[in-house]
Amino acid sequence: MDETEIQSITNMTLSDLEALCISMGEPVYRAKQMLFWIYDKGATAFGQMSNLSKNFQKQIAGQYQVFQTKVSTITQTAYGTEKYLIHLPDENVIECVLLREGKKITACVSTQVGCAMACQFCASGLLGMERDLTTSEIVEQALHIKSHLLPEERLTNIVFMGIGEPLMNYDNVIRAVRIMNAEWGLGIGARHITISTVGVIDGIRRLAHEGLQVNLAISLHAPNDIIRSEIIPSNKKTGIKNLVATAREYFEITRRDISFEYLLIEGVNASKHDAESLTRLLKGLQCNINVLPVNPVEEFHRRPPSQETIETFCSTLEKHGLVVTLRKKKGSHINAACGQLRLQRENISGRKLYGKAKNILLNTWVIL
Repeated sequence: MDETEIQSITNMTLSDLEALCISMGEPVYRAKQMLFWIYDKGATAFGQMSNLSKNFQKQIAGQYQVFQTKVSTITQTAYGTEKYLIHLPDENVIECVLLREGKKITACVSTQVGCAMACQFCASGLLGMERDLTTSEIVEQALHIKSHLLPEERLTNIVFMGIGEPLMNYDNVIRAVRIMNAEWGLGIGARHITISTVGVIDGIRRLAHEGLQVNLAISLHAPNDIIRSEIIPSNKKTGIKNLVATAREYFEITRRDISFEYLLIEGVNASKHDAESLTRLLKGLQCNINVLPVNPVEEFHRRPPSQETIETFCSTLEKHGLVVTLRKKKGSHINAACGQLRLQRENISGRKLYGKAKNILLNTWVIL
């Protein structure tokens, strides 16, 4: 990002904005007025804030802007899932997803342009890692989704499960969480905010001491290092036992249950033996397992297990006292797996993509 670019108000906390108002000769209550217009009324420009003087509107608009990002494309499914392609100030694009499940309305947001983790079940990193998103660019995804809700709907949940590894953009993500959680911001309860990670140890330890009652979701996807390192290359440095030990530390500090995400892939990690190994790995840890069969993709040999195998896997976990949730797939029809819409936008043909990304599993999963 160019440091000389006009900054966005969505990057600011209440105290930041109060200080700005004072520096511009305005009373501090102007800060709350502006935040109300942005987070409650959906204002996208200072000119829409009718209780600000024309002079102040002109003055602040010369130095700051309300939004930095724009919605380019929205695709939908019959499930009520909507995927947004978002344009950034530097011409990069990212994605966010609106997920509906009854009264539960969730915004799934991205945290980076691209991803460096190179997980074999995810399209996010196929174009490589470009840069971290700013706090503004993260917060504005939720605001774009909020602005497109039906009149009777209310944004209830935020999940950091879009493009990128949230804990590799730690400071901007935590700042965004605090803005989304704040009464003057989006007002989303901390327990309705989930941060997902592939297993960044230092980030998990830092998060444990933030004093935030957010949910932590760890993409586990395997019961041992051999399998996990094959599908999640970063595990070669982390190690699955070290990751689970860190999860135990997190629980001891926060007393918050941990969610482990587990994508079932036929012939890779879905056998009864794999389930039994997983129960031994997680023994004594207060957690829940979110299980999701991989979406079938014709261009690759990876497939979801049979229904019988899925049921055996889940029942084995349950028999050993683990809490299991079998997730539904709601985004596959609109390429709502992380990074796919962005790949289409970058005009990478199917033939070229598959040659470049051999053995990568596309069209995979959306966690609610």
